[in-house]
Amino acid sequence: MQCGISLIEVMVSLVILALGLLGLAGLHSRSMIMSQSAYYRGIAADLSADLADRIRANRTPYLGSGDDGATALPPDFSRCTQSSSNADQISCNAQDASRQAYLVGSEMSEWNNALRTQLPGASFSLVPANSQSAGFLRYTLTITWVDDRSKASSSADYNSSYTTVIE
Repeated sequence: MQCGISLIEVMVSLVILALGLLGLAGLHSRSMIMSQSAYYRGIAADLSADLADRIRANRTPYLGSGDDGATALPPDFSRCTQSSSNADQISCNAQDASRQAYLVGSEMSEWNNALRTQLPGASFSLVPANSQSAGFLRYTLTITWVDDRSKASSSADYNSSYTTVIE
């Protein structure tokens, strides 16, 4: 009477094994998607640190210039924005009379080029924070890029972002 019992046990164990392997395949594909998203977030963190270094490097000549009021303040990097018609172009508004414009346009153009080549569909927003010390501005940088790998549908653009404060 027990002729087919072992065959049923083998089939049940094969079904359980197949379900386990399907779950493992799903876990692997999800980890690959999250790995790509983490890679993009790491690039955004590196690019924000790069911009922070560029801003600090342009502040350095002004740190020891004294408080006599005759020397100009460092440039305001938030005056440079991506062009609305072409994100590869940077447009820099004129600096205030009390600030220098030394290297702002070229630094921001180089940085935007690196941003656009390393992150898909990247854009940025650099706004001055509410506080400043001795004329040295604090900025809030937000980098946004298209990350459609972390969503189920690839038909629409899904944005991820990274925000940091540059002092």
